[in-house]
Amino acid sequence: MNLVEVIVASSLFLSACGGAAQIGSSSAQAMAQSRSRSGAMESIEVQLLAVNPVLRVSDPQGDAHDGPAHDCSGAARWMQQQLAAALPPLPPGVHRQISLAEAGDQVVLVLQAPDGLRRERRYSPAAFGLCGGFGAAAPAEQPAQPSAVQPIQEPGDALL
Repeated sequence: MNLVEVIVASSLFLSACGGAAQIGSSSAQAMAQSRSRSGAMESIEVQLLAVNPVLRVSDPQGDAHDGPAHDCSGAARWMQQQLAAALPPLPPGVHRQISLAEAGDQVVLVLQAPDGLRRERRYSPAAFGLCGGFGAAAPAEQPAQPSAVQPIQEPGDALL
């Protein structure tokens, strides 16, 4: 081998090694970002799973009544207060916002991670039996009306 061949071969070898090092570095960086995103997703899911037990603990009216409240907006405000007070602390970088929907009859829980991951859930007091008159007495049943439907004849029946 002469000097030119050695120089060309070594430059090709160094550029191949440099490319491999860049690929390895970018792969390691992508893995770190993936782990960070998975951690953020996991912490957001833990927050979302903690909501149902908080809302099922008690009733907005306490023991002062026989059934659920009829006012969904009042129950939604109660749900908002319960969530703000009882949800577990957030991990660093995750932000939580608890607000009422535009109509005021639902609670909106928004969780956002620093990498742009965002989860939004809406909770209705009626879904938890806290409003909508679920505890009210059912209206009296109407007497059954005779049906105008003719019975279906079996294929073996003779048509007379």
